[in-house]
Amino acid sequence: MIVSCPSCATRYLIDPTALGGEGRTVRCAKCGYSWHERPPADMPKRVDILPPDDQPRDIPYGSNLPAVVARRRRANRLGWLAVAAAVIVIVVVGILARAPIVDVWPPAGKLYSAIGLGVDKIDISGLEFQNVVRDQVVEGGVPILVISGRIQNLADDSRDIPPIRIGLMDANNIELHHWTFAAEQGELAAESHTIFETRLNSPPQGAVSMRISFAGDDAD
Repeated sequence: MIVSCPSCATRYLIDPTALGGEGRTVRCAKCGYSWHERPPADMPKRVDILPPDDQPRDIPYGSNLPAVVARRRRANRLGWLAVAAAVIVIVVVGILARAPIVDVWPPAGKLYSAIGLGVDKIDISGLEFQNVVRDQVVEGGVPILVISGRIQNLADDSRDIPPIRIGLMDANNIELHHWTFAAEQGELAAESHTIFETRLNSPPQGAVSMRISFAGDDAD
C-alpha cells in the first residue's frame, strides 16, 4: 500500500501487514513528522483456528445436522450379503438341476445321495426304442450326424419319458462323445409311441457305433 506524509506529502510504499490489525505510529523520513497509520479497510483479518478436540462431542438433542454414516462398515456388510446371495443361488441351481448334472458327471450322483438328494428314478419299464436310423449329411460344408427313431410304450399304463442319451463309440467301444435331448412328448399313454430326432454338427472322428439309452439308465 502507498502511505503519504500528512506534512510534506512524501509518499512511501509499505507492506500493509507491517501495520498490524490496529495500525501503528510511523514517521516521515524526509520531514520527521509522526502520525498513526491504520491498515486499509479491505485488509484480510487474521483468524486463529483452534485445534480439533481429541474426543468427538455428542450432537445436541434437536439438532438438524446429518448423522455421520460409517461407510466402510456398510460396504463390508453389502459385500457379505452379495457373497451369501451367490452361494444360495449356486446351491438352489445345484439342487434343481441335479438330474442333468449327474448325467454329465455321474460321480455327482453319490454326493447327492449322501446328502439325501438322490436323483429320482423314472420308471422306464415298457419303453422301447424302435426304428432307430443313423444318417450323415453335409450342409454348408459341415458334416452333420442325424439320428431319428421312435419310442414305443409297451406297458399297460402311461410312462414319463426321461431325456434321451446318445453316446458315440470308437472301435474299442470307448465313448468319444455323448449328449442328451428330449423327445417330442414328455409322457406316453399305454401302447402309444412318439418320434424323436437329434442332430450333431461335426461328429468326432473315429466314431464307428452309437449307444442310445435314457439318461440315468445304467443299462446299455
